[in-house]
Formats: sequence, C-alpha cells, structure tokens
Amino acid sequence: MTELPKEAQDLLMKVQMQNQELQEIIMQKQNRGMQKMEIDEALKEIKDKTEIYKEIGGILVKTDKDKVQKELDEEKEMLVVREKQVNAKEEKLKSEMEVNQKKLMGFIQGANPAG
Repeated sequence: MTELPKEAQDLLMKVQMQNQELQEIIMQKQNRGMQKMEIDEALKEIKDKTEIYKEIGGILVKTDKDKVQKELDEEKEMLVVREKQVNAKEEKLKSEMEVNQKKLMGFIQGANPAG
C-alpha cells in the first residue's frame, strides 16, 4: 500500500476532527431539543394553574406564575437563538467537510490509480 503524502495525512486528520465536531454539534442539538420540550411541557403545565411552586435548593417555594412563565419563555427564546447559531455552524462544517473529503479522495485515487 502506498503511503499518503503529508498533505493528505493532514487533510485526513482535519476531516476526522471535523467529523468529531459534527458529532458534538448533533449532541448539542439533541440536548437543546430536549430542553425545549421540557420548557414546552412546563408551560403547558402551568397554563391552567393558579398557584405555582418552584424548586429552590431542594425545597418548593411558592412563586409568581407570570414570573415563571416569563422566565420559561425567555429561556426558550435563548434556546431558539442558540439553535439557529448551531444550525449555521453545522451547515458550514458540513460544507467544509465535503470539500475536504473530495480533496482527500483525490489524493487517495491519485496514490492508488488501480483501486
């Protein structure tokens, strides 16, 4: 087997790192999706309640419903903003990976014309 040139080896390492970063992004997206679902569920739960209790330091404390609803809405908005940022980062990374994978394939095919 022919050894790949240093440039191809570096490119392979870069693609592997990008793939790992992509996996991390996917995990972040899943976590944010779960957080959004939890917030939606909490908002649905408090919708028809008159008394709301919030856990603080292991104890339940009566809390203003409007305040809790506002906090949950703001947290959800932040998740949506982060989600958009992560989606943009994911698309950019996928595009870069595609380019690097094509370059790498060019190196591999050039190094092994019979295969």
